[in-house]
Amino acid sequence: MSAVKRSLNVGVVGMGNMGIPITRNLAFKARSAMYLQVHSRNIAKARKVCDDMSADGATCAMRIHDRYSTLTKWCDIILLTLAHREASRKVLLEDSEALITHARTGQIIVDHTTVDIELSRECAYEAERRGATFLDAPMSGSPKQAFNNQLVLMVGGPAEQVQRVSPIFRMYADNIHHMGQSGSGTAAKLLSQALVASHNAAAAEAMTIANRLGIENYQTLLQVLDASWGSSTMLRRNAPTMQNLVRNPDKLAPASGATVDSLLNDLSLLDASLPKVEGEHGGDPQEERFPVLDASLRMLGAASESGMGDRDMSTVIHYIQAAAAMESEEGLEVVPRALSTGAFHERRSGAAHAPPLSYSGQPAGVGDAELDAGTLAQSLNAGDAAPTPASAATMAPSANESKPKETPEFTMEDFY
Repeated sequence: MSAVKRSLNVGVVGMGNMGIPITRNLAFKARSAMYLQVHSRNIAKARKVCDDMSADGATCAMRIHDRYSTLTKWCDIILLTLAHREASRKVLLEDSEALITHARTGQIIVDHTTVDIELSRECAYEAERRGATFLDAPMSGSPKQAFNNQLVLMVGGPAEQVQRVSPIFRMYADNIHHMGQSGSGTAAKLLSQALVASHNAAAAEAMTIANRLGIENYQTLLQVLDASWGSSTMLRRNAPTMQNLVRNPDKLAPASGATVDSLLNDLSLLDASLPKVEGEHGGDPQEERFPVLDASLRMLGAASESGMGDRDMSTVIHYIQAAAAMESEEGLEVVPRALSTGAFHERRSGAAHAPPLSYSGQPAGVGDAELDAGTLAQSLNAGDAAPTPASAATMAPSANESKPKETPEFTMEDFY
């Protein structure tokens, strides 16, 4: 008689903005291959999540937990999607029923929460002592992207265990990267958040400058910028809101999941993870300066101190001058722009001009878009043709736009 494999027991801790869409993906895609263990401190909330999924047609078996001890007893794999570092540390290490301190041999615990590198490494060490595995796997993306299977995962931990859990990851993430040893997934996420803050600040400054320059057709401006080297995800996401805010200074930024305080929290974790550098003349260790990151932090800090911490990060456009004032208060020496540009022009006037670039071969697209003289003349003389309004111009699809794809379906063989 052949052995029958039981369903894989997978637990999810945290029924918040990210936990619910992840849980729904598992419930609808795993079917009979998974026994889903749903945990929430609020048992009524967990029951509602499961009832809603069943009502929508999920056929996966589900069990509700409000204690970590029962979750540890049941689960082969546990996924955490918690709000912040303090919650993660308590659930993993400090609670009387903490998951890692009560982990079983062979168990895999995955933390999707954004924490600091030290905590990720401590969890990995404590799990290994007990014969279990801990993976730090912070996410990049929104609740909508989680629901649509479009998250980015940065995973740190043993390659073999990352490979085993990847079929589960693929049910809610389409970009999964093993970064290396424990803590490296967290490091990648914190670096990503530093770029988010910097790009957000740059977008705010760009929209302010556009307003100073008197650019009225900002929709066309955004299309141009999005097609240029100046494009970024933050520009694409936040520039329309920023344009509205800069033209209407009394307006507040909308509420969202990407708030000023959530980004500040992630940057504080990055700061805690960065090593100190030797002080001048052998003095006490000091923090290393990163001018772009520091400037974006000032803008976020000014917004948070003004009571805008619960607003979308686009609100920093109201705090550019406040950040500049903070620089002065801190006694930072800021070189006027005119000095930097003037020095450049002096160097340029005395430098030898570089020879022009040379090219050989045909440009790309020759043969695909050749134009004969008659067509060109007809085009130039078509005076009665109505020009295309700027607002009707269409943009090429962004590289980040999602494409239709097949829904992955989980089987036990994927895991084993």
